[in-house]
Amino acid sequence: MTWIEEEFLKTYRGTETFVNEERASYELFLDLLEDEELLEHIRFANDVLCVPPLKTFVLYQRDVLGKDVFREKMSKTAKRGLGACFGYLYKFLYGGYDSEQCWFNDEKTGIKTASYFYKKEKR
Repeated sequence: MTWIEEEFLKTYRGTETFVNEERASYELFLDLLEDEELLEHIRFANDVLCVPPLKTFVLYQRDVLGKDVFREKMSKTAKRGLGACFGYLYKFLYGGYDSEQCWFNDEKTGIKTASYFYKKEKR
């Protein structure tokens, strides 16, 4: 699995601002891609428990690792950008997933909704 930024930006138009101006959040996501064990835990939470990957990622970074990145309200660009990163990861890199939006409502970050991803049924 290889993250190609140009392909991500082409697929999710409008994320250039996120990649350039919300670099700290974007780099945390890129670091996640290098952590296979954590990715598997996030994928398990998504696939089995229907917990949005964004929720697991934010709570892990803030509450388990104690990082400050997700302790304050995030910009709309950052919230949407991270959501797009997970969408690209599941729909294009993992493949075979579709998304469903659900309630998250994290008061610290201001994230109200996030998507979890489910396997598309083969017909």
